[in-house]
Amino acid sequence: MPKPTVAIIINAEMYGQVMTPQVARALEAFAAPLRQAPEGNLAQGELAAVVGDCDAAMTTWGSPQFTAEVLARTPNLRIIAHAAGSIRPIVVPEVFERGIVVTSAAPIIAYYVAEMCVGLSITLLRNIANHDRAMRAERTWGSPAHKPAESLFDVRVGLVGLGAVGRWFARLLKPFGCEVCAHDPYLNPARADELGVKLVALDDLLRSCRVVSLHAANIPENRHMIGARELALLPDGACLINTARGALLDHQALIAELKTGRIKAALDVTDPEPLPAESELRDLPNTVLTPHVAGPTSAGRWHMAEAMVEELRRFFAGEPLLYQVPKERLATMA
Repeated sequence: MPKPTVAIIINAEMYGQVMTPQVARALEAFAAPLRQAPEGNLAQGELAAVVGDCDAAMTTWGSPQFTAEVLARTPNLRIIAHAAGSIRPIVVPEVFERGIVVTSAAPIIAYYVAEMCVGLSITLLRNIANHDRAMRAERTWGSPAHKPAESLFDVRVGLVGLGAVGRWFARLLKPFGCEVCAHDPYLNPARADELGVKLVALDDLLRSCRVVSLHAANIPENRHMIGARELALLPDGACLINTARGALLDHQALIAELKTGRIKAALDVTDPEPLPAESELRDLPNTVLTPHVAGPTSAGRWHMAEAMVEELRRFFAGEPLLYQVPKERLATMA
């Protein structure tokens, strides 16, 4: 019986980051991979010609979208394995309507982002960045202005959105004894109970939590969901973390609130990206900035590809998939 054919729709730069020799060998053990690694991203019109009669496609960041026009020219395509996070840039509803299975490594990414959230929480609470800056700028043994610090232990943490990242963050907080609450209008309350998370209204969450971490999807109705009114609800000394998407936050309102010195913020994502050189966020001492690096480390990228290769193996062996994305999630996912 011939092996299924898998079109690898990954450009040369990303191929080197995700498709290690070990991952490639795992794919070759059960499939006939057709490597397509152009120097740049494939143009939309080239995708159908590349996928052709293949049974499967493997994609990642920068891969073109499988539109209805592409689907009309790829009659044998049965599964798309996305070695990255959101599938929204990759597939359209017609993919699901044709019965093509979609699977994504978003849960793999979530683990790494949640780890970053723990790190940023501790950084803000313990004033780590401020101590570092003071010791460098003042050449002293730190500044009394940043003492005493706070601990993450037993703090009330609020999660705005309880998707894959929020769920992992809740799990990682368990050893700290945190009381975790969440606001997520799309979540089944029973799922929150399983995680030991209390579902609350957004305003109640903002008023009562020392750490507030944003994990909502970047969809139109969530743009600037945290603005001046919401920021004013945060208690003095609250720590706001955003590793989701910059558009969730009204940055001008955030800057105004940060200038009062009432709250702290850690931003891994901004709107726009990159953060403009002239942005006032760069100069505010109660702000920690990182350049959209909360996702997978170098090792994590091949971990994503490894997971998607395993998904392909499971699919063609008739075994249940671990990371399949149902059609109904397309409208509400990031």
